Amino acid sequence: MGLTAVKSESLTGEPGEPDVRQELDRIVASRVFRGSHRCQAFLQYVVTKTLEGEGQFLKERTLAVHVFGREATDDLSDDSIVRVGAREVRKRLAQYYIDEGANDPLRIELPAGSYIPSFQWRAAAPVSDAEIAPPPDPSRTRLHANKYIVGAAMLAACLIAIIVGRAMSAPRSAFDSFWQPAFAGKAPLTIGIAHPIVYLPSLRAQRLDEERNGYPNPPIQRPLNVPPDLLNGSDFSPIVNQFVGVGDAETAIRVSSLFTLRHAVPRVRLASRLDFNDLRSSGTVLIGAYTNRWTMDLTRNMRYRFEYNAAGKPCIAEGAVGCRWTLTTKADDGRSPEDYILLCRLPHSVTNRFIVVCAGLNVYGTEEAGRIISDPDSLTPILRQLPRHWADRNLEIVLHLAVVGDAPAQSEVVSVYSW
Repeated sequence: MGLTAVKSESLTGEPGEPDVRQELDRIVASRVFRGSHRCQAFLQYVVTKTLEGEGQFLKERTLAVHVFGREATDDLSDDSIVRVGAREVRKRLAQYYIDEGANDPLRIELPAGSYIPSFQWRAAAPVSDAEIAPPPDPSRTRLHANKYIVGAAMLAACLIAIIVGRAMSAPRSAFDSFWQPAFAGKAPLTIGIAHPIVYLPSLRAQRLDEERNGYPNPPIQRPLNVPPDLLNGSDFSPIVNQFVGVGDAETAIRVSSLFTLRHAVPRVRLASRLDFNDLRSSGTVLIGAYTNRWTMDLTRNMRYRFEYNAAGKPCIAEGAVGCRWTLTTKADDGRSPEDYILLCRLPHSVTNRFIVVCAGLNVYGTEEAGRIISDPDSLTPILRQLPRHWADRNLEIVLHLAVVGDAPAQSEVVSVYSW
């Protein structure tokens, strides 16, 4: 049985269903949630089921099927999409209640370790005895007004000193330490995104496809289905600087959102349109590997770097050893059941500016790299595995992850190097 639908005349007792649904509508329409249909669907589903009295059925498999479109018969043992989605919803809820929802009377929360949301009234300031006592004698008020004002001012000054002192002495989190150099300067931060070359079919190739397979209705793009011996090199035109990979774009959005929350609105540029002076003028996050000229150039003399093995498969090489971690199972269509990530944090780079490199050997790794560096819950456990004083050193981290259902699963650290 769901919550009782009653009109709330005061902020006491359990929130009623209309109050919860009204708050849910405010949240999903907010700036924080508008950018993620997946987070909107997740929150709407768990709140609705809880209101309908079915909260006990909100399990990982149920959410994977009903929210993320997984098949009920799928093996989900290595699929982290629900856990990742829940973390993202928790993060966005926290952002919402800091900003747009700071004054909302009701709060919807998703407790850590659970998929069942909780509904609570926002705590109101307690009513003091002075607020309900009879008004004082005006003559006595005038007599003691100055004394009360001075005392209140001294008390306020003491409280401010205590708060500021605690804030200044509070230890910086590992996540904040990771990004601190990026926000130290006044110059706008730069996100350098990869720029893959895409080959588009010629009009002749499209006509050959239409002759054999009919004209598409509606006229949407589709893969060519033409015998290879009827095509030649002139049937494919290279298009430069007009396309961005899905994993690269998602990472750019995540990093841009992180910077914006820190009041450091970044500029997003194709890496091909950045020159060395651009990198010297501001901190930079470089996204993508083989299709990002600056990632390849800045990492080529480092301990870990991107290369191809003798068979033409992408790999992360180590020193003089050569290819160490290789995508041997990568298919011609780009799919792979695994991926490797290289994260580089360079407070002492050749540009004399802070640089972060996040890239996978494939699209899945780049997508996961963007999630890691923008999410404190994902990055902090990795930073805890690093040697002491890592924050003052250049750093390279290699991670491995499985790919389940064309989505990256949880990654794990396989090697770290700092200098």
